[in-house]
Amino acid sequence: MAGHYPDNSWRHGAPGLFPLSARTLCLSLAPSVWLLNPCLLAAKVDFGRDIQPLLKTHCVECHGPSQQMHGLRLDRRVSALPNRIGANGVRIIPGDSEASVLYQRISGSKSGPRMPPSGPLPADQIALIKSWIDEGVEWPDAFSGERSVTAADPIAEQIGAALRNAQKKSFRRILHRNPQSVNAKGRSGWTPLMYAALYGDPQDLRLLLERGARLNEQNDDGATALMYAVDDPVKTRLLLEKGADPNLRSGQGRTALLIAAGLTGTEETVKLLLDNGVNAKTQLSSDGRGAINFAALAGNAAVVRLLVERNAVSRPLMLPAMRCRPCVDLLLPLADERELSGALRESLFMGDGPLIRQLLDRGAKSEPDLLQAAALSPTALPADLIRTLISRGARVDSRTSFGVSAIDLASRQGNEPMVEILREAGATPDTPDAPSRTQKPAMSASDAVLRSVPLLQRADVTFFQKARCVSCHNDSLTAMTVAATRAKGLPVNEQIAKDQMRLIAGFLLENSAGGMENIGIPGAGDTVSYILAGMAADHYPGDAATDIWARYLKNIQQDDGSWRIITKRPPLESSDIEVTAVSLRALRAFGLTSQKGAYTKSIAAAVKWLESARPQHTEDYAYKILGLVWGGGGQGVMRETVQELLTKQRPDGGWGQLPALASDAYATGQALTAIRTSNVITPSDPNFMRGIRFLLNSQSEDGSWYVRSRAPSIQPYFDSDFPYGHDQFISAAATNWATIALLAVVR
Repeated sequence: MAGHYPDNSWRHGAPGLFPLSARTLCLSLAPSVWLLNPCLLAAKVDFGRDIQPLLKTHCVECHGPSQQMHGLRLDRRVSALPNRIGANGVRIIPGDSEASVLYQRISGSKSGPRMPPSGPLPADQIALIKSWIDEGVEWPDAFSGERSVTAADPIAEQIGAALRNAQKKSFRRILHRNPQSVNAKGRSGWTPLMYAALYGDPQDLRLLLERGARLNEQNDDGATALMYAVDDPVKTRLLLEKGADPNLRSGQGRTALLIAAGLTGTEETVKLLLDNGVNAKTQLSSDGRGAINFAALAGNAAVVRLLVERNAVSRPLMLPAMRCRPCVDLLLPLADERELSGALRESLFMGDGPLIRQLLDRGAKSEPDLLQAAALSPTALPADLIRTLISRGARVDSRTSFGVSAIDLASRQGNEPMVEILREAGATPDTPDAPSRTQKPAMSASDAVLRSVPLLQRADVTFFQKARCVSCHNDSLTAMTVAATRAKGLPVNEQIAKDQMRLIAGFLLENSAGGMENIGIPGAGDTVSYILAGMAADHYPGDAATDIWARYLKNIQQDDGSWRIITKRPPLESSDIEVTAVSLRALRAFGLTSQKGAYTKSIAAAVKWLESARPQHTEDYAYKILGLVWGGGGQGVMRETVQELLTKQRPDGGWGQLPALASDAYATGQALTAIRTSNVITPSDPNFMRGIRFLLNSQSEDGSWYVRSRAPSIQPYFDSDFPYGHDQFISAAATNWATIALLAVVR
């Protein structure tokens, strides 16, 4: 058929027909022609053919593996494109070139230096990049830049597998038979020395060094064995003594010091690095953060103190009031007005009245939206403090990006004293009515589950497609729900379940290079622990990616055995008890086989902390119980906690998230799940069945449960194909918890 090319070869410049792509031919015309040329509209931009060559030629030298000027990296999809709708602060926004920093800089459409520095790109190339962004930024897996560029040497892989599985004899045998492979590179350019830094012990490293392992070899991500060994001072000392360079930078811009400072329990390692010529004031080129900031954010007060003593203070300073009050005390005398103002917000989240007053006395500014943070305080702040914030510039009419006012946010926390103060200051509550829904009680627990699971799986798919990351509410909890439903013999969409688990595993693998350098994903330990717990519920077999993220969790555990939340988004991200319980669950499931003793010790420390932790709300009670079950904690403490939780049950059969809030499916589902998991009472217990009836009677006709959001908005709103608009994410979490709870009585 004349003019018909079924393989679309015309688009890709088939030899003898179109040596240039149709789009390139269009763009080669004068601007006045191509702007109106219909052939331009017909040909979609091809990343591999049209965009990647431009980025490599003009951008990657300054925004690639060796350096990321202004935090921009353009050789890897994971660094350039947004996850969670921009939560990682990237500069390319799919579908919106005008809002994308990449286009702004190459076109000169916004203030700031025009790029590239060598001179503006031709108009046709600028138009090509604009079209690519506006078409949705298609960046295929084959060009993602996250996959290894090094062909994996099979012997290096065998050495890595032997070390991972703690097969010492096999490791030595392989090395003896293949001495030439001591510097061979496995996947992602990992050498045997790097595998030993992660999985082995100092003797394994020593053996490799004796056989000629190169100390400063860098893998595809620019990392060295020293960077991967900084969580072990004995390994670190050995590598430094043999000549490892502590000042090398990875592709993420990290040095061994920047990585070590951001871990807990690394004071000895940091001392070693400082004593062996490391540049103590090294900072990230992207945002200027130095070792002292990473130490403070990790809650590593010993390292903060050490760096202050060594005059290794770099700006900007971060004063993480939520994570490390001793760090704040050390840095407070050094902080300027802007840094004090950042600490003020976190101190409000914590409800730390004395610190709030101290910061205000030192000159911290009251930003216009600061009352939103005050609304989230776990305890009502003194009236004079709220009034002081208002008098210094906090606006009573401020709103979140979802349009929720400060007074309504306080009301959603049950913070009535603050509501009254804001009302006196002129604020008017305008909480919208709950979304319209049709309640339809299910005839049985199995009927309710059969209505909810398809909805949850559908939203699970949509969320990942739109957000490009894994969430606790839509993805990880749904993985747990699907696994529990399957275990009861009820139907689930197995293809969706399989595909989603593959995507979740791929997400961890895609970000694993960062995980090895203590670069978390949005939500940090809270999100990582939930992801691994969801995978464990689905019986996912451990692999290299789960190893890396289990190690990440272990390395941010606090000295007292707990893990800490890093932000305040109640109820999902509001509890140190929750993140500690889920983290120990993740370590139980995916702790490194070769480091079993260290992981067992971490779990025991977490259990000990949980046993003495004092719950403040339903999420705390539920996760204290679950954590003690998962970690093998004391039966007496667990029974006592279950009985305390049972006393919180309401006359309607449900539980509320907080004492001042009404019963809802989120809190009730959590409470019932924890109680059932404890085996302290049976599902036939009258109190348990009252909770089950509350859930059955409050389910909507479409299978969901509605819960109003209490969290401030962080990222832009998007629809995950779950009901209830801005309340859909917490409602999805509630629907998961309610479903898991109902499965307890399914026969």
